[in-house]
Amino acid sequence: MRIQSSRAWAIACGVSLLTLTALVTPDFGAEAASRVYKAGTSYSYNNPKNADTYLQTGTYQAAEARYTKMLQANPKNIAARAALSNAQAELFKLGAAEKNAQMVLAKSPNNAIARTALGIVYRNQTASLDMTYRNQRDELLAKSASELQKAVAANPRSPEAHNQLGVTYRFMGRNAEAQAEFQKALDLDPRFAEAILNEGITRMASGDVNGAKQQFQRAIKLNSKNYMAHYRLGEAYLQSGDTHQALKSLNTALSLNQGNAAVMSKMADAYQAQGNTSAAIANYRKAIQANPAFMPAYVAISDIFDSRGDGELAMSELRSAINVNPNFSAGRNRLGRLALTVDKPDQALQYYKESLKQNPQDADAINGISQALTVIAQKQANWSQTMGADSDLLNAEQSIQEALRMNPGDLRLHLANLRISQLAGKPAMSEAELNNLVGRAPRNEAEAMAQGEAYLSLGRYQEADQVFNGLMQRAAGNPDQLLIIGDTLKVNGDLPRAKDAYRAALAAEPGNLKAQRGIDRIEKAEAESKKTLRTAKALNTWRRAGKESSIDFYEDTLAQNPRQPEARLELAKLYEKTKDYNLAARSYQFYLGLSPDLPVKEREAYLKKIAKLQEKAQEMALKQSGTPQPQGGATMPYSAPAINSQVTPLQLNTPAKTAQY
Repeated sequence: MRIQSSRAWAIACGVSLLTLTALVTPDFGAEAASRVYKAGTSYSYNNPKNADTYLQTGTYQAAEARYTKMLQANPKNIAARAALSNAQAELFKLGAAEKNAQMVLAKSPNNAIARTALGIVYRNQTASLDMTYRNQRDELLAKSASELQKAVAANPRSPEAHNQLGVTYRFMGRNAEAQAEFQKALDLDPRFAEAILNEGITRMASGDVNGAKQQFQRAIKLNSKNYMAHYRLGEAYLQSGDTHQALKSLNTALSLNQGNAAVMSKMADAYQAQGNTSAAIANYRKAIQANPAFMPAYVAISDIFDSRGDGELAMSELRSAINVNPNFSAGRNRLGRLALTVDKPDQALQYYKESLKQNPQDADAINGISQALTVIAQKQANWSQTMGADSDLLNAEQSIQEALRMNPGDLRLHLANLRISQLAGKPAMSEAELNNLVGRAPRNEAEAMAQGEAYLSLGRYQEADQVFNGLMQRAAGNPDQLLIIGDTLKVNGDLPRAKDAYRAALAAEPGNLKAQRGIDRIEKAEAESKKTLRTAKALNTWRRAGKESSIDFYEDTLAQNPRQPEARLELAKLYEKTKDYNLAARSYQFYLGLSPDLPVKEREAYLKKIAKLQEKAQEMALKQSGTPQPQGGATMPYSAPAINSQVTPLQLNTPAKTAQY
């Protein structure tokens, strides 16, 4: 049984689980409870009405209520206001927390508690659904670190400040410095359970699951009421494959924090790991009922349906998530991907466009809109009439170019840009850059996938096969990765190789319904393509039929299944007769790419024909532009228009190493 847990979703989206948790469950963002703030009451662990104790144990709602009452009695109580700002920051009431912290600092600039609250506020803003904050992650974490460093400077003997600074360092990926801060907190207070808990979290993030378990168990001994420690211990057990102990720890966490959606969802992950899909779905549903804004539960249920091959049900679950939270762009992009896999590119295009409205630099949406536009263009003979205008192409082109200015080395963005430029009528520029792009040695699997897609865009099927066969070999035994490869190939129209990937996924996991559904869809598309090809042949041989009718049917059959050399050849001949020389040359090139066993002399003849057609296309372009031709019958060298003078073409000087991919 494939496991598509909320953790797997977070990793796929490039989001840490801590960020994901904070993103969707404000009550669960309390990674490190502040210790003792002395906010005007005597300290006692045994006094349940003590506001400081509530804050120390992570019972932030109760702490907030107590500090609010204290301020109602005495609005000038700076200590209570500072502690209130901490409780509100942990509850993700970030606006109120920042306001109260700033009020304290206006009167007491060196107040360590208020500085700590601001540090938590800036860190938690990185997990906001507001893309304005999400796009400023590095800047906000730097501000968080700065405030917490000021808190430490103001009160070097505050274990709370050191602990919170360690958490921010961990979010920044500075794990060694994080561990150092946690240790400083423990040097000041060896019984500080939250610092021990955070040490465990850092260890687990680095892969030391056993060490993490030990730290979580230590934290529980010091504070058995800390549900977060039980939750993390359950997560560690689940990661090590002990689902029984995982459920035991998670049940304890839930008893301490009843109705916590994140704990319920993690229990669902454990049931899913056991293969108990029904119990998993039931617990994900409970998580949603407890907190309708808990997005990972919707995603997990969608993944289960998707793994069964029920694409429509998977999409329905994500639509429910977006209805609850219209800002859930990651879910909308997943909807786009699913729409493409179930052959609904128009819907995919709409989802990606909505994501781009929220965040014009959304790389996933930009690449997705390129794929959707490409699929739609392949399926429709008359592009502008179908789409209504070229505005979609223009908007997509502008979005991709803006993203390229921000990420000039992103290979997938360059591939998306070149595909759109092909659709926008700039094939010469596109093909030159595509040939440049495929010469780059991929640095990772994602770039290898992009290289393979670029080869397909050029009609260089042998090289594409080499890349994707290598990817499938390395993914052997990993059905999830094989399904991703299959989906990518299917979207690119390479049905035979997509079927190979789905079959490999089925071999790795017999009974995988998504793989079987993918094979079924491909076989249906192949059958439809054959039917259309028969119609094209009939029209082509019927003398009274117009050539354009045959061209439309050949284009249609190739849109369904591009790997048909016979159809490519006939289409090339038709374009040659209608004097569409560029299209004819391109079709002949694709025919050669699909015919590796063609005799040498015949291949050379086609290469000469392609060169002649390209020459004629240049002559025609010069005539249409009104540029005078050189004397003696020679043609001027053709210079393709630049896609955008402000976008620097990707410099790819690394020699090709396609044999490795």
